[in-house]
Amino acid sequence: MVIKTDKAILAVVFTTFLTFLLLFLLPIRSLGVGAIWWLYPNLLLAICWFGYLIRFQKEQTDVDSSRLLFNSVLFGLATTATFLPMDRLFSRHGNLQFIIYRSPDFFGNIMTPVGIILTWVLFATLLIYYFHRLDMIGLHRLLASTIIGVIAAIGSIVVYRMGEDLWIWNSLRIDNMYNILTVPIFVPITFLLTFLLCPYYFHRQQHPLVAGMRCGLFMGVVMFLSYMILWRSTSV
Repeated sequence: MVIKTDKAILAVVFTTFLTFLLLFLLPIRSLGVGAIWWLYPNLLLAICWFGYLIRFQKEQTDVDSSRLLFNSVLFGLATTATFLPMDRLFSRHGNLQFIIYRSPDFFGNIMTPVGIILTWVLFATLLIYYFHRLDMIGLHRLLASTIIGVIAAIGSIVVYRMGEDLWIWNSLRIDNMYNILTVPIFVPITFLLTFLLCPYYFHRQQHPLVAGMRCGLFMGVVMFLSYMILWRSTSV
């Protein structure tokens, strides 16, 4: 059964993919506009459309779909906010210096670009929305989380590869670090394991903010541990 928010979510999935495809195909640097600013039209579209569906769709038939979208956004916000300290650790301002953001926006190089943070919120929102939709149509929660985990892992490879004008992975040039299309292998591993646990985050019908904090915390721990394990294995 299709609900009101499905079309909006699918449209934002398409525009998000199109945004990163343009970043990958167009000579962004020669156009004189920082790559980070290309993210904002899609982010503004998602914010306005989601906000409209959550705030102004008052029909009885839209109540459940609007609540699902709202809870998914809350999950995305909590997940990203909880994960940010780990990103700080991996960035050039932290101790590992494993990733460099090449295109700053509002705050320069002081912090992770706002456009990147909002894009993470969007990705987490989309993934958890589709997990709940698969659950709603009767798919077993473990199967639904497996599908979402695989999508998240593959999607991380595609997005990080197409967004190479936004960041540089393995900026320390660690030798023998395993990569898939220039993306360190611990990144898709982290996303796979993180979203395999979607049923756990919502165990006993947890509030989406609590579920998001669980997800962000688990993602940060898994990313750090998988990085350390792979780094040590390649250093032997």
